[in-house]
Amino acid sequence: MGAPKRTFHDRLHKPEMLASVVASTVAYAVARGVDMEHITAATGLTRTDLLDPDARLSQHLVPTVWRLLTKAYPGEAMLDTSRYANALHMASATPFSYFGTLAYGARYAENLREALQNLVRYRSVLSDQLHIALIESCSEGILQMHHPMDAEDGGCAAEVGLALGLRYMREILGADDILVRADFTHLPFGPIQVYEEFFGTPVCFQQSHNALVFRQGALDLPTKQPDPDLFRYIQGHLDLVREGLAGSSDSPELSRVRDAIAHNAERSEYGAEALARQMNMSLRALQRLTQDHGITVRQLLDETRQANAQQFLSDPRLSIEAISCLLGYSEDRAFRRAFKRWTGNTPAEFRRNVG
Repeated sequence: MGAPKRTFHDRLHKPEMLASVVASTVAYAVARGVDMEHITAATGLTRTDLLDPDARLSQHLVPTVWRLLTKAYPGEAMLDTSRYANALHMASATPFSYFGTLAYGARYAENLREALQNLVRYRSVLSDQLHIALIESCSEGILQMHHPMDAEDGGCAAEVGLALGLRYMREILGADDILVRADFTHLPFGPIQVYEEFFGTPVCFQQSHNALVFRQGALDLPTKQPDPDLFRYIQGHLDLVREGLAGSSDSPELSRVRDAIAHNAERSEYGAEALARQMNMSLRALQRLTQDHGITVRQLLDETRQANAQQFLSDPRLSIEAISCLLGYSEDRAFRRAFKRWTGNTPAEFRRNVG
């Protein structure tokens, strides 16, 4: 039986990702010997559900398939067919169509920086809850990536995303020596030297972020076939996709909550009780409303607070103490702790990286 049709109400509760990501993971599992019947039993997916690479599927499907692979090969670090562990093995052969239209956009960018900025800008096209940031300093550029599903598959999808992304960057640049280091939050699945052979650089595990750290000057490297007209055309297409996703991801009720948060933020007010008052409802009713949409009041408030914090920190005229006040904190120590929790960096570190 195929996967059930998803209604608008379902989509509000089930964050989704691009079907090409799911399809590539399923194809790899089948190639490794996991029966499609087992995948269908665990996920509800059939081959027909995977035919449209631009469709949207539940983000929970990818970690489910990876768990099937782990069960099929318990404790396996290395494969008989390759010197690489499962995730790197997949990344070494998976087509770049895994990234959908984003791959085409990167190919026609002027340089690596523009390609990565394009990825950051349109990350929601890949997955509703994918978080990507490009942080630059005078000595290096850092591409950080996080997805809530990382913990569910032990880091397999994160490895595939960064390893395949690196492979693609090397392809469009025609250059191999672009990295200083690769970081992962999880434990390695095999010997570290195997990872370092693939990435061509030191690889560190149990770090605060999944990240590719680029050497000085790498972001300025030109792509092999820059085409500004094609690049703008693809961006226009991605804008339409992103706007369509934004329109379908928030209900009118949740949009009203976000509007109220923005209104209160103008007065440096980020409290849940104040938000409830702004919406003319009790705090309990507000909490029920957001929970019905798969998110908490605190998460919504923190999203706005973090975005505003990063914007304020980019202005060197504002002190950390002034920013903490603008964000509604009674003392700057609370702001510093919160920002560290959100980003893995202190406000000072973030400011140095974007300076």
